[in-house]
Amino acid sequence: MGHIRLGPLLATKRWRDVIAALEGGGNVSEIAASATLAAEGGLKIAAVDPLVLYSLSLLTEIPLAARGPDYVRDLQALGLNVSSAPSLIELTSALSQAVDAKALKIGERSDLGEIGQMAAIESVNRIVGAALPSLFGPTAEDVRHAVGRLASGNGFALLARCFFAQVTERTLNFYLSRALPDHVGPAARFDDDAARVRFSNDIARHCWEAAEIVEKFSGGWYGKAVYQEGGLTPDKIKGFSAYALRKMRRELKVRRDAGQ
Repeated sequence: MGHIRLGPLLATKRWRDVIAALEGGGNVSEIAASATLAAEGGLKIAAVDPLVLYSLSLLTEIPLAARGPDYVRDLQALGLNVSSAPSLIELTSALSQAVDAKALKIGERSDLGEIGQMAAIESVNRIVGAALPSLFGPTAEDVRHAVGRLASGNGFALLARCFFAQVTERTLNFYLSRALPDHVGPAARFDDDAARVRFSNDIARHCWEAAEIVEKFSGGWYGKAVYQEGGLTPDKIKGFSAYALRKMRRELKVRRDAGQ
């Protein structure tokens, strides 16, 4: 099975602009926007990468399965190998394995596909995990109810925000992680590794804040596609993905221009 890697940016003018922003003390919004511009080709490809789209399609379908009368059977029909009472860990593990199986079936795995896979797992863990009871161990039924709530407009909007924030952040960090270690030390941008880690966390927070733009339209799209137009289709999911990542790229530029 082939592995398709994101192309190198390190020799491009746009990437040199990212380095100049780092060396010149640019703030998080400036560097995030510059890195987004440099990685624009990768983000455009991410919108149509088959494993990114498959991961996103699972996020649209799993909540609907949790609301139906045959929860486990419907999960299994989606390709998730789960027991009769899946925990959150089992659910996300099955999601990951389903993406692995899809990669094997199509005969290729891309860096962007892995980014989409990890973004989907992190999104389910974060959003569903936050909704589970913390005082006592959550039951499988607690997990099902929490997942099912994501089939609402507001629920899916939050899930989509998390997914596209993660895809954007992980794509930017794919490149930034190669450059940041060269800017640690005396008289460098970062005094030490702790400062570099704080900066990476700031990038993550910046992408999350920018992804509010995705949250604003995702609920309406999901409700219309699922409940008014007869269901989700690959073309609808592909169009949604392209639009969401285009809005993310624009929003990061707007935030840079506004000094946010």
